[in-house]
This record gives sequence, structure tokens and C-alpha cells, in this order.
Amino acid sequence: MIKFAYIKNSVLFFVLNHPGAKQEFDNSIQSIKSALKFVRPKECQEIEISDIRAFVSHTPSAPKTALFQPETIPYYHERAKGEFEISVKDEKLKKIFQSIQHIVKERHES
Repeated sequence: MIKFAYIKNSVLFFVLNHPGAKQEFDNSIQSIKSALKFVRPKECQEIEISDIRAFVSHTPSAPKTALFQPETIPYYHERAKGEFEISVKDEKLKKIFQSIQHIVKERHES
């Protein structure tokens, strides 16, 4: 539920990924504050933490795997031959269908 945490102006911020997580975190915040007074990690000995806050970030997370590969768009050979009857009376629509038919025929030949 915790995306990441950081310290800014002596305030320890926790960035969460869900509003329910923030509610649970807010219920535990006093326990975390009292625990930090008694036991302080070695990395944080020199840092003074005056307050702890949390907020929900709605930005999407980066992929967790380093082996992430973007999806490739599959290419399919044209199976249609462009052999269809155009029985439209409207000339504007007929030209559109004819251009589609022409594109399909070109792709089928290549």
C-alpha cells in the first residue's frame, strides 16, 4: 500500500496508493511516532523528524520488473481480397467504399 516515503522540512511523508490505506495509516500514525522516538534507524540518526503525514497518490506506478518490455503491435497479413460489391446510391459514400476497396486490394497484393 505504500508507494514510497520521503522527508521534507523535518516531516516524514508516506505516499500511499489507496484511500483505504491512508485511513488505516492515519489510525496507526501515533504508534509510528512513538516508535520512532525510542528506536531510530541508523540511517536516520542525524535527521530530526517532527511530524509524520500521509497522502494518496493517484499517479500510475512504474512497472515493478526490470525486464519490462513494451507490447509490440502484431502485424497480420491482409486476408481480404477487396472483392465486394458496392451497392450504395450516395456518391459520397460510394467513393469512400471504393477507396477502402482499393486499399484492401493493394495490401492483399503485397
